[in-house]
Amino acid sequence: MLKIKKNLLEQIKKQSEEGYPYEICGFILGKIDYKNNVRQAVEVIQVENQNKERANDRFEISPKDYMKVEDYADKNNLQIVGIYHSHPDHPDRPSQTDLLYALEDLSYIIVSVEKGKAVSYKSWYLKDGEFEEEVVSDED
Repeated sequence: MLKIKKNLLEQIKKQSEEGYPYEICGFILGKIDYKNNVRQAVEVIQVENQNKERANDRFEISPKDYMKVEDYADKNNLQIVGIYHSHPDHPDRPSQTDLLYALEDLSYIIVSVEKGKAVSYKSWYLKDGEFEEEVVSDED
């Protein structure tokens, strides 16, 4: 389960709309309760999509950005609990490419953006090599 404040979801949706028609991406920071499989989000950080050739249907996060965010999280007693990205004019379900780069224990929010408007989102997590949709608790 992913617990995330509504204002963080709104930030992700706004970034997705502003980045249209290209995919945007970023990190979700917070705490992970491994015992209960719950990720509590407290902050989101957008990073630049490094995939310039196929930005309309692929995203890539640079190792440098990953390290910067990891350092920031460590300094603030947080963890990377997930990654988010948008799917311009495509459903909010993971692609084969998303599966290829996914890691266990993280939440993956995907926002579907149709004609510049965020229309839906879902969160996914990796279990036994496959994505499963997870419950999202959007708190105030």
